[in-house]
Amino acid sequence: MSKFSIREIASSSLLLKVLSYFSLSLFVISTHLRTKTLKPWSDEIVSLVSNLNFYYSNFNFIGPNGSQYFKSYIPGLTAGPISAIGGIVGWTFSENIYILRFSNLIYLIIISTGFSFFVFKTFNIDLKNNFLLLNTLLIFTLTNTSWWYSVLYLLPETICSVIFVNSVFLFSKKRRLSLFLMSFCVFFGDFLTVLMFAGFYFATIFYERSLTKIINDIFYAFFPVFLWSYLVVTFSEYNLDQYLIEYFEHYFKHPSGGEVNFSIKAIIDNFNNSEVSTWGVADILRVLVSPIIFIFVFYRSEKIHISNKLGKLQIIFPLLFIFGWFWLLSPAKSIIYSGLFTTYILILNSYILIFSRYTNKINLFASLLIFSFYLSSIYIVGIYIFLTFVIINIKDTIKSRAVFVSFLLVFLLLNQVNTIIEISNMPTYEIDLSSCKISLTSNECLDDYFGR
Repeated sequence: MSKFSIREIASSSLLLKVLSYFSLSLFVISTHLRTKTLKPWSDEIVSLVSNLNFYYSNFNFIGPNGSQYFKSYIPGLTAGPISAIGGIVGWTFSENIYILRFSNLIYLIIISTGFSFFVFKTFNIDLKNNFLLLNTLLIFTLTNTSWWYSVLYLLPETICSVIFVNSVFLFSKKRRLSLFLMSFCVFFGDFLTVLMFAGFYFATIFYERSLTKIINDIFYAFFPVFLWSYLVVTFSEYNLDQYLIEYFEHYFKHPSGGEVNFSIKAIIDNFNNSEVSTWGVADILRVLVSPIIFIFVFYRSEKIHISNKLGKLQIIFPLLFIFGWFWLLSPAKSIIYSGLFTTYILILNSYILIFSRYTNKINLFASLLIFSFYLSSIYIVGIYIFLTFVIINIKDTIKSRAVFVSFLLVFLLLNQVNTIIEISNMPTYEIDLSSCKISLTSNECLDDYFGR
């Protein structure tokens, strides 16, 4: 199979433009409809109120009155201040929960698009249709993982993954900014990102073996820690020792975290007692199989421009560290946490698909197969896989690849049409936040949200 790159096609195809814009329009419709189908959930109101208090009440990071989180900077507030900025902006104009949810999705898309634009400019990548095609795939990524709608619930997993993967890309060009952003995700977003950060930096130490670089990195990697500690000491009743003890107890001794025990019995027990038994086949393929296939794809693909100065372990270790924790150590295996690594692999796979030159059909097929796991219908998945296999083997020319890429976008369109149909048949929920608009500290705020 001769080498080809999809970016060679993306630079001039009008059809790709039309399909991309149409696909993006359907994404907007389906996600807007999804905001009305989400049940009231304690994590959402806790994230909303704590984030509103942080931004509107002098950095008083505190949950709703009447909840266990009604204490400033309590470590149980795991959705950090970057998790709901879109909803916070929306609050300025409306207390409608559906508008707040959709605003948070727009915030996520702005972050994703802004970072991809910054990466393109940093590495002098020609925008043209490459940027449009990439962001069509990225928005598919952001709205099709198993628990993608956590962002509508104002939770940080997808947001942190987007920031983290782009920070990895930027590391070779903007090392200090990259380290700051990775650490910022940990303490102002989702602490579980620390596993990905540890994996990345462990691989970096392995490749560089430079004590000088480690020393130079410390300030930028730890500045978010110092900033968060300053906020805790200044705006809460904790002293630093008390907070660190409670923080450690929450994150390292919490039942959902799991003990560091790699015995076969412990791993089997964790699996048997977890949520996995309630998952469907699609969830298993997305959360267990697709990361494994991605590792195969990544190791067999030629390096793309944005990662050519990174070692392969710097890309793989962030995935392996959190994937290994999830499947080997975590007793709960909550599918919400999988958003950190499934988003990570889909973003990377999107870049590889567009910018890598494939030298064999197996690797190309595997890369495309990953996307199939995130489609919304078993029938669409089956047809997609069959036709992908056929098209790859029909003719080995650039022209046939243009047909193929258009075919890929057509299936994204079909997927969104099916998603809209499915969402239209879901029940909707009326949620009232008017009392929260009057006062975030009122007892009625929590009660009205749950309709009590």
